Amino acid sequence: MKKIFAVLLSGIALTVCAAERPIIQVENGRVQGTIEYKMQAFKNIPYAAPPVGELRWRPPQPALAWSGVRDASKFGASCPQIFIKNLSKGLVLPGSEDCLKLNVYAPEKTSKSMPVMVWFHGGGLLVDGASDPQFTPINLVKNGVIVVTVDYRLGSLGFFAPQELIEEAKAKGEPVGNYGTMDQIASLKWVKNNIAAFGGDPNNVTIFGQSAGGRSVTWLMVSDAAKGLFHKAIAQSAQQSPLRSMTEKRLGLTPETEIDAKYMAGLGVKSLAELRKLPLDKVVLNGEAYYAGEFGGPFIDGHIIKGDPIPLFAAGKQAKVPFMIGTNSFDSDFMLPGEPALDVFLKNVHEDPKIIERLYSNVKDKCILNSFVIQDLMYRASTKLLADSMNGVAPGYAYYYDYLTKNIRPVFPGSPHTFEITYVFGSLELMPQAPKQVESGNQCARIEKDIADFKKTHAWPKDWYPIVDKNSSQDQAITKRMSDSWAAFAKTGNPNVGGQANWPIYNLNADVMRNYSDGQETITGLFKDRVAYQMLHLREIYALERLKNAF
Repeated sequence: MKKIFAVLLSGIALTVCAAERPIIQVENGRVQGTIEYKMQAFKNIPYAAPPVGELRWRPPQPALAWSGVRDASKFGASCPQIFIKNLSKGLVLPGSEDCLKLNVYAPEKTSKSMPVMVWFHGGGLLVDGASDPQFTPINLVKNGVIVVTVDYRLGSLGFFAPQELIEEAKAKGEPVGNYGTMDQIASLKWVKNNIAAFGGDPNNVTIFGQSAGGRSVTWLMVSDAAKGLFHKAIAQSAQQSPLRSMTEKRLGLTPETEIDAKYMAGLGVKSLAELRKLPLDKVVLNGEAYYAGEFGGPFIDGHIIKGDPIPLFAAGKQAKVPFMIGTNSFDSDFMLPGEPALDVFLKNVHEDPKIIERLYSNVKDKCILNSFVIQDLMYRASTKLLADSMNGVAPGYAYYYDYLTKNIRPVFPGSPHTFEITYVFGSLELMPQAPKQVESGNQCARIEKDIADFKKTHAWPKDWYPIVDKNSSQDQAITKRMSDSWAAFAKTGNPNVGGQANWPIYNLNADVMRNYSDGQETITGLFKDRVAYQMLHLREIYALERLKNAF
């Protein structure tokens, strides 16, 4: 009798446990999520079919239906990529081609028609994934939004267009090459068709991303294929270097077809059929192939990615939706190992060394001079130009992120690339924590050691991964300010919230940006003379005056 009673109790416990885990019906079946950090979390939901076999290097196809209830309590495998020590935290690697999945986070108690935010991660379109702990949207969900994080194809599996593939796609009437971007668009279509089941409003979707994810946002802003799938957009640290062409040399960049022919030759294959039969470990881009220039990244295909965002924004060709863009004070830190010498860079972009010397005379650490010149061109100038181009189209806002938790502030020349993410999401407790004592030392010596170690080991320097102090009142204040504004923007298209200084719509004449730092809440004329000089050269690169009349 005792045994029977124990079995009955066990059954009741299982029923209660299952009842605590929410079940949602989506188009292709039922999913059962979990509760974590006071959020409903539904993980590893397919938004497209696995791109394997003959679907390798094809546009994403509709997801397959399943029977019964799909366990959505754990992350699936990340998209195939190389493992990088200190960077690939929380990812299921080496990954699987069956990775076109997304994760949905919602408040424990949802209401109808909640705003939705869809996150595209960064990582140079080579690494990282939606399961990275920093993308746990604790504070965003607390603010009453639903957050969707997306995995999409990376590296040579995500961005690839040899001549034979171009011809195959043309015969099938399909877009070609930028498969990672096509995946992002497919995820937005899934959100449109399914998010209402989670309490989300399919007519109030904000796309946001950082670095390559931020660049992706700018490409989607000018893509006809993404039209109508989102209603607001946020681009964090969206570096704007020129895109290469698919088949022709453009702005000095080798065409994608040539890069991919080199890649295939390196694998010892001559046809697409042979390439599709290769095992996954053979086609995933390794470090040696990357440094040998065998990854071209995204390129202009004329359909999915139509062109460089800067001239298209300037011509008024972007989506007519509220737009926010910003940059960090040391956004170029990760570029240091591969940067060209300053004289080479200045020659390539037609800049005058004497003017550069005068404009940057107050940069005390010469080890970062080159980095700051590049950063002013590719981040700060492009941020201002893209935000200003929204005038007459839709509200555009710009921000500058310069916050570092106090115990590491002395050893950094500014806030590195990615450091703002955890403050936006509110994932401070999941990140590496700052030392208990204030750090000191020579900034250049530390930077040069990080670069040397990275070149030697290819391990990601710990200084380049967000460092926070979850117990700091300043850290808590910054994460609240950012999460509140990001959520407000998702709700209304306006990032202003009560208790904060007014954040005006951006225009170049006033040049006022939101400032996330220990100081004032807005900043006017950010590096005005330096950035103005770099804007002249961005305009030259993209021939903006000529292009204004070309569209």
